[in-house]
Amino acid sequence: MSAYLWGVVLIAAVWAAHWGADRLGKPLKKLRSRWGLTQVAGAALVGIAAASPEIGINTTSALKQVADIGLGTMLGSNIIAIPMVVTTAYIASR
Repeated sequence: MSAYLWGVVLIAAVWAAHWGADRLGKPLKKLRSRWGLTQVAGAALVGIAAASPEIGINTTSALKQVADIGLGTMLGSNIIAIPMVVTTAYIASR
């Protein structure tokens, strides 16, 4: 693919992420207040939900005894994503 096409895809992905975040803000605030969670706990819940596909891949690869897929997913995503989301939520709530 050309660099121009990758640029268009990147811009579309950023726009879609921004659009989705705008649409999820109010429902998540209502859910957080209904459950009585703090902002940090709500952000951690969102982080865990965002990491759930990788957790599912890891579980499935462990059950099927295909360690390479699970290890690659774990090292490539969960080790970096979960602490980064929790740290960002902590800093944002201060």
